[in-house]
Amino acid sequence: MQPDLFLDRTVVIGGGLMGSQITLVLAQGSRETLLVSRTQETLDRAMENIRRYVGDLHRHQQLRGETPEAVLARIRPTTDLEDAVSSAEFVVESISENLEGKQEVFRRMDAAAPRDTVLASNTSGLPITVLGERMVHQDRIAGSHFFQPAHIVPVLEVIRGDKTSDATMDRACEIWERLDRVTLRVNKDGPGFLVNRLQHAIIREAVHLLVTGVADAESIDKAVELGLAPRFTTAGPLKQRDINGLKMHVSVAEHLWKNLGGWEEPLAYLQAMVARGETGLESGKGYYDWTGQDPTAVRSEKDELLLRRTEQVMADYWASNKK
Repeated sequence: MQPDLFLDRTVVIGGGLMGSQITLVLAQGSRETLLVSRTQETLDRAMENIRRYVGDLHRHQQLRGETPEAVLARIRPTTDLEDAVSSAEFVVESISENLEGKQEVFRRMDAAAPRDTVLASNTSGLPITVLGERMVHQDRIAGSHFFQPAHIVPVLEVIRGDKTSDATMDRACEIWERLDRVTLRVNKDGPGFLVNRLQHAIIREAVHLLVTGVADAESIDKAVELGLAPRFTTAGPLKQRDINGLKMHVSVAEHLWKNLGGWEEPLAYLQAMVARGETGLESGKGYYDWTGQDPTAVRSEKDELLLRRTEQVMADYWASNKK
């Protein structure tokens, strides 16, 4: 089967983990994908990560019928941003969450890229409108927010800034959907967009339950992994409420919602942990004790499990959404 290489040149700006993963996604539909970073050292590390990621996808037959070698041959690392975007059809910025840095990258891309090139950002929460303030052509910026790990999680947000055109939104969605991604159109720019607001509402309540002694970290995580997650793969929270009945929903909400935790106490608890150097897996301690565990091995094991579960979830999703 011939690969569907419907794009001539795509570009990713930023060689971190997310940038590397997004590069692999785009390379599966592009004749050439350029990965841009400021240093060769970062690019070398990024390519090492991409080779590992492509092997994972190949093992699970998720390379759209291609070999790892064929996909890797279409990826070219470079430190020259202006040259990379000068003939690009689609660009994704994925540098660190620094507003000034991102604004400057978009200014440079806007000046160097063809007028009809869509310029997207993988920011996890900075307003798209603000990122584009230094651009002349602000109608062509949109968010394309992936979730870690981007080469495995099949859904992303496409976010409209205040000046984003309909054509830009449509083109961004079209590209990702042809790459077998499910797009969530976010029509109002704002902090956290869609998924992070939902996710952090759960995390905030989880930390509140931990701080107030309702349950320990393991029990809270099991409640999500085994109680919420399986049900949410069959129906989201609003569809579930419709199915179960809104009369029962409102009676529970009237009592429970006003008793949910606020944000001050959980945030103070988290800030204190970080101040003590308890930053999670890398430091050896966070909500859990990670002493003696190899961070790379822990992440690889989690990614492997996520790949297996995503295969079944997406197979069921596509089967139920065929019209």
